[in-house]
Amino acid sequence: MPIYMRLPKRGFNNVSSKRFQVVNLGRLQQAVDAGKLDAKATVDAAALQAAGVIRRPRDGVRILAKGDLKAKLTLDVAGASAAATAAIEAAGGSITVLPPKVKTEKKGRTKASRAKAKGAAAPSEPAKE
Repeated sequence: MPIYMRLPKRGFNNVSSKRFQVVNLGRLQQAVDAGKLDAKATVDAAALQAAGVIRRPRDGVRILAKGDLKAKLTLDVAGASAAATAAIEAAGGSITVLPPKVKTEKKGRTKASRAKAKGAAAPSEPAKE
């Protein structure tokens, strides 16, 4: 018997859960101080990735309030804690929370497209005179 059948299964894995990259305010300040992030430009997931703050954006970037932020930043992120939002605005910056990514439809044919194809595939009856 294969090992995956012999081992017990526990818990629940939600396949539709979002996986965010977490960035703390202190890490943002370190990147600004090191000159990797431009405080005047808009900071988004691509800018954080280019600066080496995150490795890959996954489903978006979420900002948490650990650490101090002194730089005035404009952030476009997928989420932020209330304390992080307050700290960013207290430093003179602004934060924009982007809407979640739209889930794409599954590949394959829907009921409507199957019905349309079925109707088009069936030959029409000849006209009776």
